[in-house]
Amino acid sequence: MMNGSRFAVPSSVAALLCPPVTAPSASRSHAWLARCARSVLPALALAIVATGPLTGQTVVGPERGTLIVAGGGRLGPEIMNRFIDLAGGRDAHIVILPGAGEQDSFPDDWSGYNVFRQAGVRSVKILHTRDPKVADTEPFANALRDATGVWIPGGRQWRLADAYLDTRTLRELFAVLERGGVVGGTSAGASIQASYMVRGAVEGNTIMMAEGHERGFGFLRNTAVDQHVLARGRENDMLAVIARYPGLLGIGLDEGTAILVRGDRAEVIGRSKAAFYNTRDSDGDTYYFLEAGDVFDLAQRRVHIGDRLPKSTTDERDVVATIDKLFEAMRNRDTAAVRAQFHPQARLYVPGQQNGIPTLRVVTADEFVRLVAASPDRFDERIRDPEIRLDGNLASVWTWYDFRRGDQFSHCGTDAFHLARMETGWKILQIAYTVRQGGCRNN
Repeated sequence: MMNGSRFAVPSSVAALLCPPVTAPSASRSHAWLARCARSVLPALALAIVATGPLTGQTVVGPERGTLIVAGGGRLGPEIMNRFIDLAGGRDAHIVILPGAGEQDSFPDDWSGYNVFRQAGVRSVKILHTRDPKVADTEPFANALRDATGVWIPGGRQWRLADAYLDTRTLRELFAVLERGGVVGGTSAGASIQASYMVRGAVEGNTIMMAEGHERGFGFLRNTAVDQHVLARGRENDMLAVIARYPGLLGIGLDEGTAILVRGDRAEVIGRSKAAFYNTRDSDGDTYYFLEAGDVFDLAQRRVHIGDRLPKSTTDERDVVATIDKLFEAMRNRDTAAVRAQFHPQARLYVPGQQNGIPTLRVVTADEFVRLVAASPDRFDERIRDPEIRLDGNLASVWTWYDFRRGDQFSHCGTDAFHLARMETGWKILQIAYTVRQGGCRNN
């Protein structure tokens, strides 16, 4: 039994999971079962119970209140304004729990205040400690008594677990939801909201399952939440967790993307995608993606509103979207957006020939940006019939293209793109292309 009111492990269940080698005495049996139950606590928590109070009204999400669970990166107003509105708008009482980060002092000009002050929120407070004994005191936890919204920024989720598990502060966080408030968080502040905490290793955030750091706050029961999934190429990392704990629902959130959870309904909001693992409507796929506006039923583990995007289709769409963004930026002469699609060391290669001798012209990304900026004519390039190849974080695209300067057709040819998935998404490493005026479809 852990903190009896919130996490009780029935001795009969523990006995099933921990059969004794020899028949101990009654007193030793109780202690032995307690030790064994603690040792299997992560698996037991995933399969049977959660950190928060269970009422039977909902299966996964909170019975009352709202969760916003975001995947890190830059969060747009469609996420942050939603959180602020749910907390009460300008009249909200927001408490920030910044303990996932390394910082321990938060001056008045700390950047974490900005989004709330810019929205005109009148009451924004910091609540911070590293000491679970402090977090378990009434004076400290009482700072949450009038909170209508709690925001948990990113960092490392194990720091939050070490400070707040089994404390009065965690009970008060559940009380915020019980009052109809909202608890939100991003990156580490997302993963900590699940009952199973991924990437909890103190040694580094590449370890998905870390003994001793696998238990989250449990606002989402029987669930694990990962973040930065597409931006950092993490979409397959959850599979090992599901394989070890097959009762878990896995959720992976990309940067700039969140789920808004009320009860057992999760609405996807933001600019990218959310992945769902171990669902009941996967049709054999290990996971699939949903986009903004789609709704997932957490209890039934199936899509409620929207269409599933298979993982391979999603990657291909993201790769082509990067190329489309480049061409759109060229048409708009948006040099900042043109540059943003390239890796800083990117090159463009133009094979040709002169006097019958093969030649190769090499252009840097910076030179290409200057060319777009200096041209008196709008560059308008369109691709057709792209052939896409993917292997992990590497992609290649071979495609025909047509090119116009302003409204006048100029030339056509073949584009060969190589792209790599970086922390901020797919970036163009190189473009090799041919140029010809004859034999073009639009000549």
